[in-house]
Amino acid sequence: MEPVIRESAGIRHLHWVVGESAPSFYYNMIMDRDGSADFAEALVTSVSPEATEALIPELQKRLDERFPEARVLVRGLVQGPPVDAPVEIRVVGPDPTELKRLGEDLRLRMVRQPGMLHVRETLADGEAKLVFDLDENAVRLAGLTLAEVARQLETALEGVSGGSLLESTEELPLRVRLDNAARADLEALRGFDVLARTPGDAAAQTDSGYAGVPLSSLGSLRLEPAESPITRRNGERLNTVQGFIQCDLLPKEVLASLRADLAANPLPLAPGYRIEFGGDSEERSSTVTNLISPLGMVLVLTVATIVITFRSYRLSLIAALVSFLSMGASLLALAVFDFPFGIQALIGVIDSIGVSINAAIVILTEL
Repeated sequence: MEPVIRESAGIRHLHWVVGESAPSFYYNMIMDRDGSADFAEALVTSVSPEATEALIPELQKRLDERFPEARVLVRGLVQGPPVDAPVEIRVVGPDPTELKRLGEDLRLRMVRQPGMLHVRETLADGEAKLVFDLDENAVRLAGLTLAEVARQLETALEGVSGGSLLESTEELPLRVRLDNAARADLEALRGFDVLARTPGDAAAQTDSGYAGVPLSSLGSLRLEPAESPITRRNGERLNTVQGFIQCDLLPKEVLASLRADLAANPLPLAPGYRIEFGGDSEERSSTVTNLISPLGMVLVLTVATIVITFRSYRLSLIAALVSFLSMGASLLALAVFDFPFGIQALIGVIDSIGVSINAAIVILTEL
């Protein structure tokens, strides 16, 4: 992907982090992909903010076209609470099979929404795993048991502790196992020799007198998806369907369209199942609620402080009028410049009220 990314103009630096999340150098970045072999994150620095705005949709389109087998998300650093995905729908219920079916239905509905780039489920098929089906009769004829074959395979692939190495003042454990090439080669695994419990019996079955039995003679290999881990929230099983949208769209717009679709064509839910909405809208609402919840107590303490400071109702009313006008001017500025009333705007309005009250106290005290 790096050559494709570097084809775009305006890129200054490009750094990769493979197998884990990038360091959280920005306040709302999430580090939750450590130890993920199928995950990589590229940090791109452009020459200007304008170049960044132009690069995001351009790179998204180009990488999706060039790498359709990968899920590529091109996102900028934005303000707001940390979220895994801008749009989320959580299906809560007891049965993982039913949760997966409902999640697939919701995933298809999300894909049809305008501006949706990628959709994923948390309760999806896991990574592919290699399963060896042992023939119990062949294993017994070789003088082995199923547990012995499994133990030898684990020793060869995962390794066994073989001592330690002293480096300076640090003791490093040593693990003995097959090399990476043999562990990654399917034919090498098929030809792996399992040693019999009674080497004499196994050696008598071969012309060379070798006591090893090829693994391929004891069963067959097959590839199947691993079980996806079941996620829980407040002790309940759930399947979260996450949607990633275009950079020029607001999450609440896409969520409103999705709500309208679900209202027009309701998803049939069995007893014990329910749907919850999450993502950017939920986190913002939670943050705003946390900011507003202590507002009553703060207002009472502010009024008491002003009255005690001035010892005059007339001057206190003047300070209250100044704070009201400051709040109105802040909201007017948001309306004039067409800025959304989000978390940053709310914090700014609260700060402007505090600054205006402080200025009113200083000025009226000096009069």
